[in-house]
Amino acid sequence: MAGTDMTIRILKMYEKLRCGKEIQKIPFCMEHEISERTFDRDIEKIRLFLSEEYSGREVQYLADSGCYKIPEQEERGELSIVEFTLFLKLLKGDAPLEEQEYQGILNSLRTVTEKGKEKKIQKLIQEALEQYEERKGKSAYLKFLGDLEDCIEDHNIIRLLLKENADSSTRIIFLPVAIEYEASELYLLGYQPEEEGLKVFSIEEIESFQITMKKYGKEIETKYSYQEGRSLLRNMQKKRRGYGNGKKN
Repeated sequence: MAGTDMTIRILKMYEKLRCGKEIQKIPFCMEHEISERTFDRDIEKIRLFLSEEYSGREVQYLADSGCYKIPEQEERGELSIVEFTLFLKLLKGDAPLEEQEYQGILNSLRTVTEKGKEKKIQKLIQEALEQYEERKGKSAYLKFLGDLEDCIEDHNIIRLLLKENADSSTRIIFLPVAIEYEASELYLLGYQPEEEGLKVFSIEEIESFQITMKKYGKEIETKYSYQEGRSLLRNMQKKRRGYGNGKKN
């Protein structure tokens, strides 16, 4: 069979895929009078072009519809290998995760990372686990954060026990409104009853907490400003750096 000129055919195929359209093999082969083997070679040429372009886009075969397509990133629902590597670097930071939690996150990331890179992903995970260092922190750190987030969502008033306060009678009644991240550390922000102003505690300062039977009203939630919280944390970090350099305010 004569078939369509290869250059024109591949350009037409690429243009369809680039526009997000689906291509079914048999109808395309019949339309352009080519064999299925030729179709496969054309697809491979486009895949090679995309990989050399470093665009993050690729031709995928959709088994449910039996067609080929270049999905949009949000449609793919996958992390690119670059995104995966970035997450690994962030996880190697100062978060005091247990080894089991750390490995669990790595495995979760692996399941949502782009296909076809399995060997590279496994190598990166193996290296990350070999470089893992146990950090002092809470057991079940992620669960602790999740429980605090639930309290914030449910507007629960809680009792905080700080590490330096071993006596349970010194627990602090606290109205938590946010958990924020600043300078490699997580902080709990909120208010204390009958006290003015936003209060902040490092997650590492908190030994434990208890949920009371009381909830705070919507007025506390609306009172909190993300910008105010960020400003408070930045000022606190500036003071820390100042004292660390032997300066006094």
